[in-house]
Amino acid sequence: MTPERGRLWAVVLLLTSLASYGLIRWFAPEPPPAPATANARQDNEIRTVEMRVYDDQGKPNLVLISPRISSPRRSDEYLIESPLFDVVSADGARWNGKSLTGRLDVARNRLWLEQQVVLEGTKAERAPVTIRSEHIEFGIDERVASSDDAVEIISPGSEIKGVGLRADLKQDRFLLRSQVEGEYVPKRKRS
Repeated sequence: MTPERGRLWAVVLLLTSLASYGLIRWFAPEPPPAPATANARQDNEIRTVEMRVYDDQGKPNLVLISPRISSPRRSDEYLIESPLFDVVSADGARWNGKSLTGRLDVARNRLWLEQQVVLEGTKAERAPVTIRSEHIEFGIDERVASSDDAVEIISPGSEIKGVGLRADLKQDRFLLRSQVEGEYVPKRKRS
């Protein structure tokens, strides 16, 4: 083989290699798109939930039931759909609550109830009490409910409305901060 013929074969080999590589690249499938980490959904979601929160002595402080709870990753906050909750005091008083949405911050032991909030309290030696508002913040450890919105407190024979609430659910003490109006219907005595 002469040197000219060797160069010719080297050029032919190089051209066929380039043509083969070009055809392979041309007919190759599209590479999958790179994952968009900035726009990826970062939520954890749990369906049909019953969550129990205990105090320092190991007694149930709060029972929370929801059809769906979601949380951003690496967060102590949970977004709650249609929360129902039950709080039992040491003296036997029981408070049930519900709303359309809620938010639970585990690090701060706080529960925010939003949209059509209803708290119903029952105790053996007193009449049931119902509290209604659009937003209520609930301190789990201290069992204190508070709101800056319009509030309505209803019990048999009385209805009190006001703006701003601080309700100590352990002691059954309610404080309306402003614009308080009330209606009281005395009980009839049997004669």
